[in-house]
Amino acid sequence: MQQVSKRRALYTAYGLASAMSVLIAVTPALAQTPTSTDQTAGQLPPADSTAVLPSQTAADGVGEDIVVTGIRRSIESSAAQKRDAAGILDAISSEDLGKFPDANVAESLQRIPGVAIDRSNGEGQSVTVRGLGPAFNTVLFNGRSFASDNYNRAFSFDLIPAELISGAQVYKSTQAPLQGGGIGATINVQTPRPLALKEFKAVFTGKALYEKNSEKVTPQLFGLLSDTFADGKLGLLASLSYQKRIASIRSISTDGYLTNQSVGPNAAPLFTNVYAPRNQDVNQTRDERTRLGATVVAQYAPTDELTFTVDGLYNRFKSDSTTRGLGSWFEPSSYTAATIDENRTITSLTTNGNADFIASGALRETTTYEAGFNAEWRPTDTLRMVLDGTWSRAKNAGGGQSYFTVIGTPSQYSFTGAEGGGIPSTFGYGTGVLSNPALGRTHIAGINGNDVTERVQEYRWNTEWKPGWNVVTALRFGLTGTSRNKSNVPITSDPNVGCVYCGYSTLADASLLSPFSIGSLGAKSGNVPTSFLTFDPGAYFNFLTSAAATTALDRARNQPVGTTAAIFAASNGYAVSRQPSARVKERVYASYADVDLEGEVASLPWFINVGARYEYTELVSAGQSLQLTDLIPVTGDPTTYTGVFANNRQIIAVDQRSSYSNLLPNLNARLSLTPTLQARFAAYRTLTRPAIGDLAPTLDIGTLRPATLTATGGNPNLKPYRADNLDLSVEWYPTRTTTLSAAIFQKTIDDFVVQTFETELFPIANAGNSQGARLSAGGLIELIGGQYFGRFSVRRPRNAQSLRVRGLELNLVHTLDWLPGVLSGFGVQANATFVKTNREFDVDQIGQSFAAEGIGNSQNGTIFYEKYGISARIAYNRRERFLQTLAGGPGNEPVFVRDYGQFDGSVAVNITPYAQVFVEGTNLFNAKYIATGRFDNQVLRYQNFGPRYDAGVRFSF
Repeated sequence: MQQVSKRRALYTAYGLASAMSVLIAVTPALAQTPTSTDQTAGQLPPADSTAVLPSQTAADGVGEDIVVTGIRRSIESSAAQKRDAAGILDAISSEDLGKFPDANVAESLQRIPGVAIDRSNGEGQSVTVRGLGPAFNTVLFNGRSFASDNYNRAFSFDLIPAELISGAQVYKSTQAPLQGGGIGATINVQTPRPLALKEFKAVFTGKALYEKNSEKVTPQLFGLLSDTFADGKLGLLASLSYQKRIASIRSISTDGYLTNQSVGPNAAPLFTNVYAPRNQDVNQTRDERTRLGATVVAQYAPTDELTFTVDGLYNRFKSDSTTRGLGSWFEPSSYTAATIDENRTITSLTTNGNADFIASGALRETTTYEAGFNAEWRPTDTLRMVLDGTWSRAKNAGGGQSYFTVIGTPSQYSFTGAEGGGIPSTFGYGTGVLSNPALGRTHIAGINGNDVTERVQEYRWNTEWKPGWNVVTALRFGLTGTSRNKSNVPITSDPNVGCVYCGYSTLADASLLSPFSIGSLGAKSGNVPTSFLTFDPGAYFNFLTSAAATTALDRARNQPVGTTAAIFAASNGYAVSRQPSARVKERVYASYADVDLEGEVASLPWFINVGARYEYTELVSAGQSLQLTDLIPVTGDPTTYTGVFANNRQIIAVDQRSSYSNLLPNLNARLSLTPTLQARFAAYRTLTRPAIGDLAPTLDIGTLRPATLTATGGNPNLKPYRADNLDLSVEWYPTRTTTLSAAIFQKTIDDFVVQTFETELFPIANAGNSQGARLSAGGLIELIGGQYFGRFSVRRPRNAQSLRVRGLELNLVHTLDWLPGVLSGFGVQANATFVKTNREFDVDQIGQSFAAEGIGNSQNGTIFYEKYGISARIAYNRRERFLQTLAGGPGNEPVFVRDYGQFDGSVAVNITPYAQVFVEGTNLFNAKYIATGRFDNQVLRYQNFGPRYDAGVRFSF
């Protein structure tokens, strides 16, 4: 009954909001005039798009009433935005132009209550809000949808240098003008505008970055110029950022624990029904990262009523990583000794295998363009209209740029599991195995990578009218059209050549191998080799295609000389080519209306924002697949079929269309209990669209056996995740730089997308007369209406589940201005988030198909000092253990991330009114990132990122 009453209250609030939908009937008309993806590709569009967002304080926090600078200025601006927002919102602001407390926007966002981050090689890359991962958070750039290089809906914050950003808002409760898609939150990232700055500004920052692990020093530079002309009617701004980083990550990794395994000889297993580690690799990864970012903004206000803004962004991000590792493979049937614990996890083993010398590399090279145009018209003090258009493109040109190669040496070795905060150990390798180049044998080699491209085009019309009526203070309505076109093109070497040499059949050229050391892993316990052999992958590819190597393989396998050479000739060696690809075109047409209401009850001021947003979505999903036409029994082997595919196994293009619509009502209410104390309530519906990759209409045929026919594929008919949300918060602002707040929230999410198996019928010719299998194998081949069908178990993403997330957020920001003298420069920022779900992972259940990922508590704390020209801070950010992936790696087993806490710090000194020197440190005490399997001693990843430090000078005029 309690749940029913909660739903009834929510629907009552929705009823109020839905009344606004009478202004939304124009959406179908908009849907009839779809925009062309390339229509504005050559145009430079807009800018002060902050004007089209819901009511809030000045976006850049540069209002004339703000006279403080530095950290206090940032705190005051963020508090003002939170206090005056229509809904539940948190914000971060730069301390000054080009001066953010972190090198990365994601690392700054993690200091907001409810926000946690995921890292890539020690650097913040994506954000989780209120336990919901990156795909559930909409990221806007100056209020606009923005292209990303991920083949999903997550935004990569590491693409954009923090210096280019002036601030960001995290909308935790939605409002009608905001684009849909963010069940977790809508995050708006902003850049500065010259007319808001009002005067000449010049900023230059130069610093040197030192990486402790790599012992490399690299430059980072930033410059900004802004000025106004023609009596303040024309404004121009340009900024440029360059960053280079050479990181060294030392790690161990395991490709998962296999379930229900028998280990040891098949005839006499040592144990049955155990969790067995697949392997262990000891690695050093060198990641050379460069970022080049630039923005330009031009604003023209010919009259006080009219402002035009044109802006553009260019960003180039390159991450070129190479990994050198030692791999040890644990084949369950090759164990010669083993022990297990009470969870039946292998805790030690000895096996016969191969010590693998691994050389791999990955290239992520993303170029992003954005251009926009914005016109804001204010004919009266009560009416404002905004027209905004934007185009953006992001392309990760990583296709054919990654590789994986292995040379191995036969050896016996042993493994013991991790204890406490340590790492698993591998030891007992044979004499000379890790150091003698003459023992190396050929194995795996291949080239891979994907080109991922996204184009986004968006147009918006927004109108706000303040009629001045007693209760109704503002009316807003508008239209939005967003076109998103995303493609994923694998570019690889021929899949048939990747394993030509598999099996360690021949010796590798000894001159290829040379000694290599990864340095200290810094683990509390555990022991692994840190010195072994490595090789140059390019030279290895050349060797494998040489006449000497192919002839040696033919002789080792007793096959005619020239057999291997013919395979390479057919594939042009390891040359790369385009593989079956997928593309999704998505168009969203939206209209909205909302109203602001204000008044008093019992002399207490109240504010209500109520509205609704209607969104109509069209999808065109295109993919490439092989089309199965028949299943032929194999002579002499009754356990398998041979698949026959159309057009002699030529890839066939598949297109599919779908559409859906959603009404998203919202109610935001605020009651001022005192001039400094206020309470908020919000009820709203949100959605998140399915991952782009899940929408592709691809199909891959898997097992073809008379008793098992399987396949996997995408699902263009997926509907979006839908969430009903309730929020309640209390906020106290005793001073302009003090905030004390608490918030509780609940999200009930339906139509959750889950990978499930269902039976699907595929028509076949049945030329092999396999109808008899219908009786002996459960009807996997059936005759229906004169047509034969194969009955497949197909794994696809499907809307199948629901979950509930509840949480509590606590936040404190306070400057100790009331203390005497030097002590008045201190301040503190602290927050904590506690999140629970009704869909937690059950470690005792094998094959669990659904559990909430990303749910975990987090805490953040900062102590800062700012006075007498000195600015210093020490910050601690902690995220507690959480389920990162429900099914990752062999065996589809879960991946958890252990508690992770990191200290960062900085000190800056003003040496003149225009110049400042500073020193900054990240991950000061070298926290280690550890991921585990189902049980905590199943260590899957241990990563030592190392601390990094930078020092530099900043000039501001």
